[in-house]
Amino acid sequence: MTRIREVLARAAEGAIEAHDIRARRAGRIAFVEFHLVVPGAMPVEDAHIICDRIEAALRAELGEATITIHVEPEGKAKHRGVVVL
Repeated sequence: MTRIREVLARAAEGAIEAHDIRARRAGRIAFVEFHLVVPGAMPVEDAHIICDRIEAALRAELGEATITIHVEPEGKAKHRGVVVL
């Protein structure tokens, strides 16, 4: 989990925070899921670019992985997690 948090802090530039992070491993495959908070007015395309960057960084760190990211606008966020700005 520490490695995942470090990757998120490094790779999620443009987002506000990540929370509800869950991870497990089944054989060689890592499964990672979390909520990513972005500014409410951020275009979907920009949020997608951030998610792609995070996914690539997590796979570089963890190897084969299934990654699920739930993007949340800032106004709907729980605001408890890894601050990425």
